[in-house]
Amino acid sequence: MQKGFCFFLLGLLGLAGAFLPFATKAKAEEGARVMLVLDASGSMWGKVGAITKIEAARQTVGTILKGWPSEDHLGLIAYGHRRKGDCADIEMLKPVGPVDEQAFMAMVGSLSPKGRTPMTDAVRAAADAMKGQEGRATIILVSDGVETCNADPCAVAASLKKANIGLVVDTVGFDIKDPEANRELRCMAEATGGIALQAEDAGELTKAIQQAVNTAQGNPSPPAPAPEPKSEPKAELKPDWNLTGYARLAAGDDPLTDNVRWELTRPAPEGVTPETVMTSYNADIHEQVAPGDYILTLTAGQASVQAPLTIKAGEMNRVDMALNAGRLGLRAKRTATETALENATWTVKAKGSTDDLFTSYDAETAIILPAGEYSVTLKLGTSIQSRDVEIAPAETVPVEIIAGVGKLKGKVAFVSGGPLAKDPHVEILAGAAPVDGESFLIDAYDGEPVFDLAAGTYRVHVHIDGVDRIFPLEIKAGETVTASFPLDAGLAALDAPGADSVRITSPEVDIYGEAKEITRIYTLPANYVLPAGKYKISAWKGDVSLVQDVEIKAGIRNEVKLALPQ
Repeated sequence: MQKGFCFFLLGLLGLAGAFLPFATKAKAEEGARVMLVLDASGSMWGKVGAITKIEAARQTVGTILKGWPSEDHLGLIAYGHRRKGDCADIEMLKPVGPVDEQAFMAMVGSLSPKGRTPMTDAVRAAADAMKGQEGRATIILVSDGVETCNADPCAVAASLKKANIGLVVDTVGFDIKDPEANRELRCMAEATGGIALQAEDAGELTKAIQQAVNTAQGNPSPPAPAPEPKSEPKAELKPDWNLTGYARLAAGDDPLTDNVRWELTRPAPEGVTPETVMTSYNADIHEQVAPGDYILTLTAGQASVQAPLTIKAGEMNRVDMALNAGRLGLRAKRTATETALENATWTVKAKGSTDDLFTSYDAETAIILPAGEYSVTLKLGTSIQSRDVEIAPAETVPVEIIAGVGKLKGKVAFVSGGPLAKDPHVEILAGAAPVDGESFLIDAYDGEPVFDLAAGTYRVHVHIDGVDRIFPLEIKAGETVTASFPLDAGLAALDAPGADSVRITSPEVDIYGEAKEITRIYTLPANYVLPAGKYKISAWKGDVSLVQDVEIKAGIRNEVKLALPQ
């Protein structure tokens, strides 16, 4: 009886063991449910290092998506990317679900910062979208500023916690200098049991979002070390500065975090260069300055403002300066779906002026400009397009220009499939037929030239030494054309020991009995490219010469050595 019970118990244990892996797998396959709420408000055109914040966010999302577990689902909400000044500009770009990396990145890549920061309602929308979903539910909010749409982030977060729907809000503050913005993000996280993280640059942003993702996926980062035992409270230290303040595009706007320069000078009579007392490139100024009267100049981008300032002894002197300026965000695209990564040139002029205020060779960039009207031009290869824009104080104006170009990848070869010519001059001419007074649109000295060309018909003019060839070309926007330009030519390797020069002429003579001179070379030995064919090559030293009939064969090195009579 006892023996039979043991066999029965072992059988049950074996059966349970057989089902255990499936139960564990089923639980794991529930995975995490994550909604990424991404700030695409106008301030995301600000720069961190050499790139804009929005580009840093795109790069970070691309990094996070690589190796994203199939059992974890991800969604995307963005705000501030479609309309200026609209607190309802919140868009569900992708509900929480399986991840298609390419499609997800296309959505993130399409974001062009424009408007305000309704981050509270964006979180509320994310929570509504995730109600009733099984598995761990997390909202990751990435923001670079304070709530600007009269909502209370802390109250909304508290209501989510009270609703007991098992939702956590993790926040990532990106390049934030405003203490109020930090407070809002921190209280949203704390109220829901989430984590509040900060990032100053692109690298820190990737680490912070990855940490939030790891936590959402049930793989939290190692806990922070235990705090040291509290010591006796010390007297509060006084700051070692007496001048502090913020720079803003306009009164009431968020403090600036990038491209800021403060200069403090002493007043000086007209015509006298003022003495500079202090220069700072910190967005929020903290300086120790001797009491007295000064002139404070704030510069950001191309905007500048100046004001008198009296530093008083024994107190904190606070400044809050507004530039009466806006931000221009620029993004170049080769086609509607392809961002330009290189060869873009932006120029910005005040409307009606011929002077460049701003030039950039980045496909995506931004600049702060005084409120006013401007002309923006993008040059990408042969495509040149302009837009007129008006910038109001505190406004961010995004300009996205689609150049509509294709790419030509050429190979200039001696013969089709043969060796490449060294540094030929390749010119791109407009149209299928020449016109009087035309000049090339773009050129290069390269045997493998690469050009960005606006959709259309062209002629490719190749010149090297004695070779001059023209090839027709047609290209469409978004198309990559790989073309070979065979010269039907050979290389003449010339040498004439003791000669002063070598002269190459055509074998035929004109009506006057004179041969057409192709070139005269004074430095020997020398290489010279010639179309395949017959030539007369003569070596000269004073009045002594030697003429030789030579045939140049295409695609090879033709050794030509002339021995002058002694």
